[in-house]
Amino acid sequence: MTPRHSLLAQIGADIVRFQDASAEFDAAVGAVLALGRAELTCLAQLHFGGPAPLSAVARGADVERLELAGYVQREGTGNGRRLALTGHAREWIETLWGPLQADGLRLMSPLPDAELKVIARFLSEARASQDRHAARVSKLLQQPGGTRAARRRGGLSAAALHRVRLFIEAHLARRIRVGELAQRSGLSVFYFTRAFRQSMGMTPHAYVQQRRVERARGLLSHTTRSLGDIALEVGFSSQSHFTTVFRRVTGLTPAVLRRGGR
Repeated sequence: MTPRHSLLAQIGADIVRFQDASAEFDAAVGAVLALGRAELTCLAQLHFGGPAPLSAVARGADVERLELAGYVQREGTGNGRRLALTGHAREWIETLWGPLQADGLRLMSPLPDAELKVIARFLSEARASQDRHAARVSKLLQQPGGTRAARRRGGLSAAALHRVRLFIEAHLARRIRVGELAQRSGLSVFYFTRAFRQSMGMTPHAYVQQRRVERARGLLSHTTRSLGDIALEVGFSSQSHFTTVFRRVTGLTPAVLRRGGR
């Protein structure tokens, strides 16, 4: 891997970690305020954009819940009615988000204008990309819930299974916990494991191992990287573990397959 590719891989990994940390922060804020993600988005929208018509607030936000909690209030009359933050909400925003915003300003202040413009452009284009892909992924929720036979067997819906498989493909290089997969299906670990097996004919662990082996086969065939590097690249803890699983799945060791013993 070239230095540029290594740097790009590091940036990609850091972006994922940043997104995970942001999600954890939002979850903690939501727990403190007893609000869901859509309601938090609504508060942020009103905080940064000011009062807004009800038709423009975050999709899926429970406005009545926000009102009952004392976080928003309606202003104006008739067609001019708008939703605005209350003083109570602004106090919470300053308490919860204020220190984070201050840290962000502290990190950015020393940077020259040229670098800030690069960051601003990247964030703008990255946000647009996220919006496009969010719309693409959201369409998966509109897919039918699998065949009638699969539903009778208790398998995962087509959308849930697709979400799980996408997550696995994106995270093969690290340890994947069953709880993470279950969360993406909207089921408990127990019911997810059973439903996944009904859908795929194998356990989640066996499926992950199979996908790791398939990815390793591609790397063995199209690169000259060492077996140890490939083992780590596809998520195995060691070369010996990689060899054991690879032989169990394919009947061959990685070294034999690379020499052409297909």
